[in-house]
Amino acid sequence: MLGALRFAGFLAVALSLATTATAQNTTHDPRNAPRITGIGVISCVEPGDRIVVKGSNFGRAGGKSLILKDSYVRVELPVTRWTDRSIVATLPRHSALSPGAWYQLGIENKRSGEWTSAQRRPLQICAVKDTDTQVDASGNPIDPGRGTGTPDRRPVDPPREERPTGTKRPSTATPGTPPQQPPGPSVPNLPPLAVPGTAAADQEDDEVLAITGTLAEATALAQQLTGLGYAVRSLQELPVLGFALVRLGIPGGQDVPASLDTLRQSFPATLFDANTLYAPQAAAEPRHYARELIGWPDVSQACRLEVDVGLIDTAVDRSHPALRDSSVLARNFLTAGLKPAPPDHGTAVASLIVGDPASNTSGLVPSARLYAAAIFGLRDNDRVVGTTDAIARAIDWLGQQGVRIVNLSLSGPGNQVLRLTARRAHESGMILIAAAGNEGPNAAPVFPAGYQHVVAVTAIDAALQPYSEANRGGYIDIAAPGVDVWSARSGKGGRYSSGTSFAAPFVAAAAALVLAQDPDITPTLLGQKLTGSARDLGAPGRDSTFGWGLLQPLGGC
Repeated sequence: MLGALRFAGFLAVALSLATTATAQNTTHDPRNAPRITGIGVISCVEPGDRIVVKGSNFGRAGGKSLILKDSYVRVELPVTRWTDRSIVATLPRHSALSPGAWYQLGIENKRSGEWTSAQRRPLQICAVKDTDTQVDASGNPIDPGRGTGTPDRRPVDPPREERPTGTKRPSTATPGTPPQQPPGPSVPNLPPLAVPGTAAADQEDDEVLAITGTLAEATALAQQLTGLGYAVRSLQELPVLGFALVRLGIPGGQDVPASLDTLRQSFPATLFDANTLYAPQAAAEPRHYARELIGWPDVSQACRLEVDVGLIDTAVDRSHPALRDSSVLARNFLTAGLKPAPPDHGTAVASLIVGDPASNTSGLVPSARLYAAAIFGLRDNDRVVGTTDAIARAIDWLGQQGVRIVNLSLSGPGNQVLRLTARRAHESGMILIAAAGNEGPNAAPVFPAGYQHVVAVTAIDAALQPYSEANRGGYIDIAAPGVDVWSARSGKGGRYSSGTSFAAPFVAAAAALVLAQDPDITPTLLGQKLTGSARDLGAPGRDSTFGWGLLQPLGGC
């Protein structure tokens, strides 16, 4: 009996040591450590601001805190949502946080005290304009311009140890002389696109785009290019995508291809491309069958699916009877001075996703929150176009809001900036769903649908036949109803529309059903669930007409 008790005691101790060792190994395994890739902040923050932390391996909220700290300060942030890939928090009012100061953001294990972060840059508390000498919570003087007046949203330089090492101040270059290339950015130097070059009509004819890894690199590059006659039209950090985007007006007398050739030769470590124009996919005429064809589940308002969906399109007519009671948050990404395109296309697609079930244009997931980014304007005799930079800025904004599903009912030529945007969005946890194109069965691939990290959606009719104008090719992933689909029209009422634009929102809504059930699912696994459950059409397996087959939604209430 005594021997049995001794053995039981030994076994308990051994199990305890094994459990402790396992926990320690899990805690210190770098593959399992939390990693912050974006914080949803472009400049500085002030108390009350919302911070959307993106990354991986956050785990569940239990036993963890989101901490802002430096060598002397530790402040816990109130959290409103915590998943394995995103955390939504608010910056509190705290006497220890000094205006103008920089802090690191990280996740702390409350039991072990371990604090981890892979944040790319620190977070700054907004400086203030009052120049009277003030003291902080510790009684130390605060620099002029950091008093208690109105917050100044312009960020100041980060702490010296955070600056890239080895960066020299760029010298003013003589026009026509290639300047010294600044240190290579953390953006991959992508190979040339394996698609035909774009025609002048498909891009801004007087500007190009540049991508750098950091805002500091973008600023240094802009200073050098200004000396070469380029005009910096915009310079913006896109934290979710992890790069800075510069829009450059080209010198007079040059065209886009010549400018790109020169820039790529002079700055081989920097990504340059045209500001390609994209167009919404078009419409046609009549019938009402889509839900029944794919067996769409009951997701009425009573379901209350807590999920966000992003829409990049024309503006949305939020006063339409089908949308005025829906949760639609809108933002405009048009270049200043450009006339907005009519809201017809965006309104139609929005109604397919979140239309009021009590209206005759009921949405697929009516209780979802729709974040609508308007990128399309009118030019060239009322031609509807959206620019590459507008798409990139819109995707980054959606990522900052914590939106993971993005519907892109648009298409155009290939572009390296757009390709990098799609890849970075995927890496940040977003799933991009795009129209496969209405250029005809023999047309070349269109983009962004043609990129690896984007779900390309084609359209079929009520008889399971492909839409006659739909593109075909190896990049097609899945098919959905897109011929004679009823949707809202701007103003009031509705109409039947045809095109891959109107098939894409069925897949976006199906992705929302999956995400509502599993908020931590990865984009890759989510895409596999959608295509893996598809009903095979055409040739066995994946084919160039239907992809993996007809969408079959997963889940519901």
